[in-house]
Amino acid sequence: MDTAIPSIRIITFAEQPMTEALEAQVAAVIHSAWHPIALNDNIGNQLWDRLYTDLPAFQFLGYSADDRLVLVGNSIPVFWDRPVETLPDDGWDWAIASGFERLDAGEPTNMLSALSVSIAPDHQGTGLSRIAIQTMKTIAAQHGLTALIAPVRPNHKPQYPLTPIERYITWTREDGAPFDPWLRTHWRIGGKIIKPCPRSMRVAMRVADFEEEIGMPFPESGAYLVPGGLNPAHVDREADCVEYIEPNVWVVHPV
Repeated sequence: MDTAIPSIRIITFAEQPMTEALEAQVAAVIHSAWHPIALNDNIGNQLWDRLYTDLPAFQFLGYSADDRLVLVGNSIPVFWDRPVETLPDDGWDWAIASGFERLDAGEPTNMLSALSVSIAPDHQGTGLSRIAIQTMKTIAAQHGLTALIAPVRPNHKPQYPLTPIERYITWTREDGAPFDPWLRTHWRIGGKIIKPCPRSMRVAMRVADFEEEIGMPFPESGAYLVPGGLNPAHVDREADCVEYIEPNVWVVHPV
């Protein structure tokens, strides 16, 4: 699929396989778009590279008019045959782990789960996020999948890390649209906000490693607000462990 959408050219990794040079470009876009706290999920770090080697048709690139990589989209086929209101509380981790479990077992899938939309900073706010969601819906339809589900990371939640996710997703603007911009984007193009997935991502690291990744010291045990965090991180210096549990929000799009 090589589709021109306004000034963006979309192509899947099935059509443009990963090379060393492309890998560096992809990493640059992803790391420029996310805080380190969102890039250290324990399950994701074990499985992420397999998205490009084992499921290249579900990963895509977006090139600007000057042929610069400005968008990377990642998704994975999953299976869910119960009401969407019962989607798992460990949303993002469940999606990537169960998706590969079914792939390895040769078992069928029926939905596509979004995993990540990464946009170069100078192209954020230009409508690329809408294009990315629509691209995922197109990919899902092309593979006979019935819905796009997304464990959404609300992008303004780090400004309100002490507010429970259950309350945060009820906030709306005067026009009735969701308060959070990323949830609002999904909502405006037909996504239905289902419920929080409170244990969507889990980061567990040694204290020194976490300090290096996050770029701040943690002198004693306790709860800390960290850059980009949706919840506080919990530091246990005696056990030499930091745990960060991130809540996301399940959103479902028809295909």
